[in-house]
Amino acid sequence: MIMHKNAENLVGQKFGRWTVVEQAESDKRRNGRHKCVCECGTEKVILSFNLKMGKTKSCGCYRVESGRVSGYKARTHGMSRSPTHKTWEAMKSRCLNINNPKYQYYGLQGVEVCEKWMDFEGFLADMGERPEGLSLDRINPFGNYEKENCRWADVKTQRQNTRRHAMKESLLCLR
Repeated sequence: MIMHKNAENLVGQKFGRWTVVEQAESDKRRNGRHKCVCECGTEKVILSFNLKMGKTKSCGCYRVESGRVSGYKARTHGMSRSPTHKTWEAMKSRCLNINNPKYQYYGLQGVEVCEKWMDFEGFLADMGERPEGLSLDRINPFGNYEKENCRWADVKTQRQNTRRHAMKESLLCLR
């Protein structure tokens, strides 16, 4: 085991929910590391600096528990980095975030997200996972984001389904 000669021995000390049980091998940059055990039983090797500076307090069990204690529902869908979740976040941002560059075309024009879709689970239940190569499309480009008005569509379909295109069609019908 290679340890830096000035590595501080933290064995027996407690940092948040971590208890240091032994010194571990230094990393490639010769930073001190220690094997720790979380109160929930999880073992992990952690940089000594992160322990001492309070950058790590637990294996993640604290965040889950504190979410329950403060009344927030712990997310369990496991899809936070999925294309479907990114689509959902982008949809909400366009309609609700005044700092989003596309807000002027959505939120400012009165486009809303239905109440059920404010939670990812509701959106997923109605739309399912995003098929590869498709994106979220409003059937009526003047309507809101809701189950009855949305579908997964390809680029060609989306290009033909714009407000400008819909207005041209209505003007042609008036002739």
